[in-house]
Amino acid sequence: MSHDQKPILFLASWYPTPQNINHGIFIKNHALALSKFMPVIVVYAYSSANAQQTKITKNKQGNFEEWILEYKKVDLSIPLLSSILKYRRFKNAYTTLLKELISNNISIKAIQLNTIFPAAIILSIFKNYYKVPHTIVEHWSGYLPEDGNYKGFLQTYFTEKAVATASKLFYVSEKQKNAMLDHGLNGDYELIYNVVNTSVFCENKSIKSSKPLLLHVSSLVEKEKNINGTLSVIQKLQKANYQFDLLIVGGNETSVSYYKQKAKDLRLNDVTFAGEKTQTEVATYMQQAHALILFSNYEGMPVVVLEALATGLPVFASKVGQLPNLITDDFGKLVSVGNENELEESLKEFLDGKLKFDPEKMIDFISKNASQDLVGKKLADCYNTVCSSTNLVNSTN
Repeated sequence: MSHDQKPILFLASWYPTPQNINHGIFIKNHALALSKFMPVIVVYAYSSANAQQTKITKNKQGNFEEWILEYKKVDLSIPLLSSILKYRRFKNAYTTLLKELISNNISIKAIQLNTIFPAAIILSIFKNYYKVPHTIVEHWSGYLPEDGNYKGFLQTYFTEKAVATASKLFYVSEKQKNAMLDHGLNGDYELIYNVVNTSVFCENKSIKSSKPLLLHVSSLVEKEKNINGTLSVIQKLQKANYQFDLLIVGGNETSVSYYKQKAKDLRLNDVTFAGEKTQTEVATYMQQAHALILFSNYEGMPVVVLEALATGLPVFASKVGQLPNLITDDFGKLVSVGNENELEESLKEFLDGKLKFDPEKMIDFISKNASQDLVGKKLADCYNTVCSSTNLVNSTN
């Protein structure tokens, strides 16, 4: 294998698993996009209560490979001992993956760390062996004051260490970057878009619902997604005799059950909870819908918004994350965080036919900013530059 054929190794803190098919799907999408230009191997380890033994599952599609390791989840009620065991099993799992790479004579060009923590814990294990540069693509919103989850010795220590030695740090929203800088995480920052598979997420006017269909797609995490606020606005619209369907996609069984009961308590009509769905299924829902609602308290660059725009679907969302830089008057309407009156009035205007949007501009925007070809080439160009610079430095030492 020549130097140019060496793969980029993806270390991911989040990644889809059989138990959670959409967990970190945007990381897989970045890997697939990059694989159009150079080989990529994703290594990911996750714990499972059902795991009987440690096993590695490999999947190869052209230049794209996944090496996924499932290991036994720690099931202890003693906090300190449980944390120690979790840490050891996590490191042992990735040590096993590294040994598998070595036994298969895999050499790599560079490492991409996707969402810094906890994957940063095992970054040094791979770098100590491979002696290659690494970049970071950070998706996490925990640095934001609205989230406030960037804390604790282990997290801050390994995050600071990974950032300090990164050749490039890609971010997904200006607010996220500024929050990271406020935490002293300085680096060579550059914006990168999440990837949309435009062969799946595309406009299909022939299946558009005849009755107005409002769509919400998310993990249904209340602190971030503000589902209660969304349902409150829906209640107000229905009390004002507006006729439409609401489809809510995503969430685990517990959250879906909770919000079903919430909708019942609010006496909402024509509300359907679809639960977790594949990308293809989500794309079909978007093609049928008339608008996407994302009334979040905070976000980064929500891929669901990019996917909606790729299907020509207008977006009604909060002014959070990168959305103020994405959603123009041609694409949808943004409202203040938590302002139910603003969202209600915007949706009333839309349902009354007073708002017009431009699907062609939405689709063109995605093709020029978030397509597989464009984002994949941006990452590939980064690695060609980073690795060339590293080789030049090494040759002069």
